[in-house]
Amino acid sequence: MLYCIAIPTINRKDLLMDALEWYTQNMPNTQILVVDNGNQNIPELTRNVKVFTPEKNLGVAGSWNFLIWTAKNMGFSHVLVLNDDVILQRLEGEIDALIQKECNLTFHRPKAFYNWSAFIISQEIFSKVGMFDVAFKKAFFEDNDYEYRMKLLGIYIKYQDDLGAQVYRNSQTIEKEPLLGGYLENRELYIKKWGGIPNEETYKTPYNA
Repeated sequence: MLYCIAIPTINRKDLLMDALEWYTQNMPNTQILVVDNGNQNIPELTRNVKVFTPEKNLGVAGSWNFLIWTAKNMGFSHVLVLNDDVILQRLEGEIDALIQKECNLTFHRPKAFYNWSAFIISQEIFSKVGMFDVAFKKAFFEDNDYEYRMKLLGIYIKYQDDLGAQVYRNSQTIEKEPLLGGYLENRELYIKKWGGIPNEETYKTPYNA
């Protein structure tokens, strides 16, 4: 396989397990990597599921970095990164076809401008753009930051319906604060770093340096 699946999670085991069951049943040849930031004792359902439990919450940016680096060390050229509260419901061949149709400097994400619930990143893009910025604590704006950095470097971003998840859920078991907080702080950091909110940036280099 060219790619593996990578899923960061925190305190949403109920939703993640539903997703993992679908992926293991319908994508049996695909390696699945999970970062469990909530120490939820997530079972490795099959030999293709590997769960990592860090000592502390890595946040979204840190989890994505860890998962993509791990995938690279395992020999995968592409990573399909998924939220823990969606089920993409695309088969192995469909994801492989998306990757094969474009060059390695194509970033794949859903059409909706706010939606990063499923995206495909190549190791070539990750090497060129660099890691996700862990200064964006917990969650929010780390995705906007990376997308703007890709645009500055001329990375082709393909917005496509094929990465729109078929199942979206909102967990009833998670207290989103303070574990997934950080919106206001990260918004201010984004403005400070790029001179405006997403789509209104004025800087071409971080902090206008």
